[in-house]
Amino acid sequence: MRKVTYACALVFSVSMGLSASLANARTLNYATPASPTDRPTNQVLRWWGDEIAKRTNGSVDVKIHWAQSLLKYKDSARGIQSGIADMGPMTPEYSLAITPLLSVSQSELGSGNNYIAVEAWRRAVDGFEPIDKEAARSGLRPIGYYSSGVRVNMSTTRPYLTPDDFKGDKVRLTPRSMNAAKANGWKVTPVNITFADFYSAMERGTIDGAQSYLYLMPPYKHNEVAKYVVEPGIGQSMIVVVMNNRVWESLSDTEKQVFEELAPVFSEKMAQAGLQEVDIAVDLLNNSPDYPVEYYKLTDEQRKVWEEQMVPAVDEYIADLAKRNPAATELHERFLAELYNVEEEVREQGYPWQRN
Repeated sequence: MRKVTYACALVFSVSMGLSASLANARTLNYATPASPTDRPTNQVLRWWGDEIAKRTNGSVDVKIHWAQSLLKYKDSARGIQSGIADMGPMTPEYSLAITPLLSVSQSELGSGNNYIAVEAWRRAVDGFEPIDKEAARSGLRPIGYYSSGVRVNMSTTRPYLTPDDFKGDKVRLTPRSMNAAKANGWKVTPVNITFADFYSAMERGTIDGAQSYLYLMPPYKHNEVAKYVVEPGIGQSMIVVVMNNRVWESLSDTEKQVFEELAPVFSEKMAQAGLQEVDIAVDLLNNSPDYPVEYYKLTDEQRKVWEEQMVPAVDEYIADLAKRNPAATELHERFLAELYNVEEEVREQGYPWQRN
C-alpha cells in the first residue's frame, strides 16, 4: 500500500511539475513570409522551434506566424524593432537606414551558393565589433542567417550568358544591375516591375526577361513563360533572423545560451535545406513534362565577365553604405575575401555534412 501511495505521489509530483513548467513557458512570436508548406527550409524552421523548447526545458515556446500573417515582410525590421513580433527573418536592404552593416551581406560578387554565402558572412562578422554596436543601436539582434541562394537570368528571347546577350531586350534588373548597366553601357532596357508581375509581364511580352532567384521559379510557375534560365553563379540575398533586443535581454542566461548554441547549427541546416530546394528547382525546370526550359550554368570565364562588370555598381553601393557607417568598407572586404575562401574549401573538401 505504501509503495502504491508513493508511486501515485511521484506521478502527481511529476505531472504538477510539468504543468507548472508549461504554465510558465514564455511564447516568442516568430513572423515569417513563408507559407506553411513542407519544403526543406520550413522543416528546419520547425525543428529549430522544437529544439529551443526542448533545450530550454519548455521555458521558451516558439510560435511561428506564417505567410505574413503577423507582419508584412518589408516591415519586418520595424515590426520586430517595435515589438509586434519578437523575432523573424528580414532582408537588410529594406532597412538600410538602421542596418547599413547588415546590408553589406547582400552580394553581387562571389558565389551565390547558400552555404558558401552564409558561412562566409558568419566568418566575416565574427568578432567584428561594429556589427555588435549596430545591433545595440537598432534594437535588432541577429540570431541566425540563411541565404536566398543563387540568382538566375530568365528570358524568352535568348539565354543571357553575358551582358552582351541582352541586345536591347526589356529586362527587369536588380537595382545594382541597373547601375552596372549604366556604368558599362549594356544594351538593355530596364523595366521596373514587381516580382508578382513577372509571370504576366513575360506572358504578354511587356518584358523579355528578368533577374530572379532560382528557388522561386517553380512555385511561381515562371517556367511556363520563360524559355531560358541562366545561373551566373554570383550574387545572393542574405536573410538575417533577428530578435528584438528587449526580448533578448529579458531571457535568462541559460535561454540566451540555447539561442547562441543553436545559431550556427540553424544556419548550416538552413543552407543544406536551401541547396536541396535548388536541386528540386533545377530538376523541375529541366524535366517538366509540359514546360521544360533550357538551363545553363556559366563557365568560370563567363562568370568572370559578370563579376568584372558588376564591380562599379558594388563599389557605389558600398560607398553609399559607408556614408551611413564607415565600417561598411572593411566589412565588405572581409566578406568578399571569405566568399572566395569558403568557395575554395567547398571545392576541395565538400560541404561540412559531407566530410564526416
